[in-house]
Amino acid sequence: MNLQIVRTRHPPELHLAMLQVMLTEAGVRVDLEELRARLESLPKEDRLLIGLDGEHLAGFAHLRVSRDLTAGDTAEVVALLVAKAYRRMGVGRHLIAAAETWALESGRARLLLHTDVIRTEANAFFTALGYEKSATTLEFIRDLERVRQADRPTQPPRI
Repeated sequence: MNLQIVRTRHPPELHLAMLQVMLTEAGVRVDLEELRARLESLPKEDRLLIGLDGEHLAGFAHLRVSRDLTAGDTAEVVALLVAKAYRRMGVGRHLIAAAETWALESGRARLLLHTDVIRTEANAFFTALGYEKSATTLEFIRDLERVRQADRPTQPPRI
């Protein structure tokens, strides 16, 4: 394998199609047009790192600068995915190293990663790279489209 990491906002069409297939295989329901629209709507500072083995997409990382009142500016890996055929070949390590370089070059002193507690292999991978668990949180989400269709939004409590 001859891995090349490319930092981009807009992957070439060939790699965009491979990215869509990779996301679909990972359980993300998105067609090519929706993926294009999502890429166009990302904040301008966001970057994709695409790991290429020749013309084959081996993996990708989506990077973002998060800003909040409690932590200030933090570089963040929003998503990291390695194609099944390329797992355990160093692709993830190269993508994380490139993400760290991007974070340092953009003036951030921290790189934040999120992974689900049940993803034990991912957790072991990040720990092996020297990352420390910093929080255990629950994530809550409500499908507002479903609520809108039902026409029953949450009612605030009466005071």
